[in-house]
This record gives sequence, structure tokens and C-alpha cells, in this order.
Amino acid sequence: MPPLLYQRTASLSDIAQTADDITLLLKDAHILLMQGDLGTGKTTLSKEILKRYGVTSAVTSPTFNLVNEYSNASGQMFYHFDLYRIRHPEELSEIGFFDYLDSGHLCLIEWPEIIESYIQDKALYLRITHQDQNRLYEVWEIN
Repeated sequence: MPPLLYQRTASLSDIAQTADDITLLLKDAHILLMQGDLGTGKTTLSKEILKRYGVTSAVTSPTFNLVNEYSNASGQMFYHFDLYRIRHPEELSEIGFFDYLDSGHLCLIEWPEIIESYIQDKALYLRITHQDQNRLYEVWEIN
């Protein structure tokens, strides 16, 4: 793995600071790959990050839709993916996944393991792990 850009241990109640920190890291990348077990707070963190971009609509888990689209008052688009149920990368072509990635808009991708090798643009890789009542957030830049 490339050098670690960010590492922080925090509780979910302190998610705002974590979102602030990661949003700053996203200034040079438009793809955030979020890996972590169920219940680590990937969607909660996505909600907080999208708030920083001015998204005011309710942010929900895209588990069944695969992708949720959001916009802010300026019309800037944001895409939130959950690839948990995807078994083959070919399934993603059916929803235009690679077009979303090529759009240049921020893409937040939960459960990215199946598509990591397809990421060609600069991206951030976030791993969230449980540490008792806290979470360990680790971020690397890839590509």
C-alpha cells in the first residue's frame, strides 16, 4: 500500500471532525473507496462528508439502489454507491457505474473491493475498523 495520508481513532459521536479531515483530503481526488465491516459507519461518514459539500437532502444507504444521486444548491452532483451485493464487475456496466466514475463528480463507494483494480483516476482509499467503542480511520491515496 502507498504511504498513509491520514490516521485517526475516534468515536462515531466525533464523526464531524473525521468528515472535515477527509473532505480536506478529497480536494485532489473525486473518488473515495470506503472499506469496513457492517456497522463501522461508512454511510454515516458519507452523510457527514456530503454535508460539507452543501447537500441538504436526506442521505440514505444505497444498498438496494446501488447508487444514490445527490446535488447541492449549486447543482453540483454527488454519487454514493454500495457495492455489497455486486458479485461480478460486469453487473456495474448495467447501471453505468464507469460513466459515474468518469464524470469527475465526487463518488463515495462503499464495499469497493470488487472494483479496486478498475479505478484509473486518483482516488482515496479509506479503511474503517472497529476498536472497541471507537473506529480507526486510515486513508491512502491510490493511483
